[in-house]
Amino acid sequence: MDMTVGVRVTSRGEVAVDAGLEAFCRIEHPKIVGLLTVYCGDRDIATELAQETMIRVVQHWRKVAGMDVPSAWTHRVAVNLANSWFRRTVAKRRAVRHLTGDAALVHVDPDSAANVAVRKAVADLPARQRAVVALRFYADLPVDDVARVMRCRPGTVWALTHQAIDALRRAGLTDLPEVTHE
Repeated sequence: MDMTVGVRVTSRGEVAVDAGLEAFCRIEHPKIVGLLTVYCGDRDIATELAQETMIRVVQHWRKVAGMDVPSAWTHRVAVNLANSWFRRTVAKRRAVRHLTGDAALVHVDPDSAANVAVRKAVADLPARQRAVVALRFYADLPVDDVARVMRCRPGTVWALTHQAIDALRRAGLTDLPEVTHE
């Protein structure tokens, strides 16, 4: 079964892309890169994962195009791919430490100190709080869409948002939004 119904090769050998698929990808790709940059803390990894997310969109376009909120499915795939990346990274670090006996792996980040501080504070949040921060404040998704992406109730999204903002304030970040129910 051909899952890539939005893409076809013409008789002249050119690739033709469904206009709806192309428009969706043009709109969603930058949002996914931004979301994953906040979620993962690394733009290069975020770009890679966003590309993989878009591949999944193309592969499942028939299903995605028929959804009520296709962007919610896309964001869920992106977060799932990032979570898988985190698991692989942790396993790789454990293996390297085990093999080399090196307890610390050094990471150099050329970003500004403020960006590093924000990413570190967000990275230190539990995964669900980190996802809420990335989806609500970077991807700018409404609470109901975040709930769909995270497969939880809107009330859970509100609670996680409050917990995350409180934790970020305790970590020393001061320029944070006030969280009010819309």
